[in-house]
Amino acid sequence: GATMALALLPPLSESPRFCRVFLSTASLMTGGSTLWVTDEVVPHIGDGLMVCYHPHGVIPLGFTLNGAIRAKTKRPQDYLPHEAQISSRVSGVQAPVLFKIPILRQVLQLFGCSTPATKSGMLGLLKRQMTFGIIIGGSEEVALHVCGRERLFLRNRAGFMKYALQHGTKLVVAYNFGESDLYNNVEALRSFNLWLVRTCGFVLPCFWGRWWCPLLPRAGVPLNTVFGTVLELPRIEDPSAEQVAEWHGRYIAALQGVFDAHKQQFGYGGRSLEIL
Repeated sequence: GATMALALLPPLSESPRFCRVFLSTASLMTGGSTLWVTDEVVPHIGDGLMVCYHPHGVIPLGFTLNGAIRAKTKRPQDYLPHEAQISSRVSGVQAPVLFKIPILRQVLQLFGCSTPATKSGMLGLLKRQMTFGIIIGGSEEVALHVCGRERLFLRNRAGFMKYALQHGTKLVVAYNFGESDLYNNVEALRSFNLWLVRTCGFVLPCFWGRWWCPLLPRAGVPLNTVFGTVLELPRIEDPSAEQVAEWHGRYIAALQGVFDAHKQQFGYGGRSLEIL
């Protein structure tokens, strides 16, 4: 009954107050949750940007706590680095299946980040030159997650690059240091979950953070999201496969550069990226 009622609710309006209350839950991250914006990225803040987050993690806390929701609070001076006062005219794209889940759909609407990660959804944001966040690795990255390893699903994920080239969009490479250490998971389900993504578009991970409350992330793991560099793309109305591949390769190189430049700073000097 209650689930049916929620399913029939009309769309909700974004709520700055709800965003502020939600961000207060960051105190449950005993290591803290911080957004860093490099000097290279600062001059581009305010432009229409596609902010590309890596990795997804089991629950995408870097994307959630260090993303558009900070601007949606309507108090950027309290929630954003002083040099990166992003406008509240921002959004985030989510897996389409999430909008079919009552309660979760309403939460996304209250965040004001309620655009499905579909072709039409992304092209709509790009045409309006809005800044928005996207987790490039998607559900596949949830399936591939191994606690303590930096595993990214990216080699065969180039659709975002084609759309960005068609609009001459600037891409911000964002890395979530600590995301891969927030939750343990059952690795034996990997093949099943990869099949589930291909077949149904979602995953069913078996995971836990703290023993007494599995949904809470592991204690003492800081989460640091770095907006590391900007890749400025040419506008190509109908990019060829070769052009998409070329810029996709440049993107991977830029991502590797951001990871290598900052991993020591956040205690991951011994880590390497696994780009799958």
